[in-house]
Amino acid sequence: MVSLRYATKSTSDNVWALCDLIRDNKCDEIILFASVGNDLDDEEARWDNNLPLVVALAKYIIPHVDSVLVIFDGVFLTAARSARYGEVRELLDVAIASDKVYYSGQRAPLTSEMTPDEAVSTLINLGSIQPLTVESRAEYFSLLSNFTEDELVEVYSTREMR
Repeated sequence: MVSLRYATKSTSDNVWALCDLIRDNKCDEIILFASVGNDLDDEEARWDNNLPLVVALAKYIIPHVDSVLVIFDGVFLTAARSARYGEVRELLDVAIASDKVYYSGQRAPLTSEMTPDEAVSTLINLGSIQPLTVESRAEYFSLLSNFTEDELVEVYSTREMR
């Protein structure tokens, strides 16, 4: 197995890259994770509203060679603000339309400081995964936000009307 890390760019570039992999017939499986949230006991961390983050593993199998796992971590995607939520919504819409995206119900530690091999090993060993479907979308999203998607849409549309 070969592990690689996606070089994080802008959030719009990040979501396009991951959505392109989901649509790619050569990509076998994508697993979505949600990172740990803010430590509310830590005064400085409490105000970092980027957490939790979307984390992903994309798996390619090269016939007769090996598998390649690409990790998407770091400040990759978040549902913390209106524009960022739109990117997460787009990712989930594309993911659900495919049949190869799964998610973990276990929160992922922050892995961007680990080597790609360490990060992949850590994420793979978090436990079982479930298919991401229309029915399970809300469960995965609840790991990214204390609001439901409908509540976020309402909050953001109310703010934009002011």
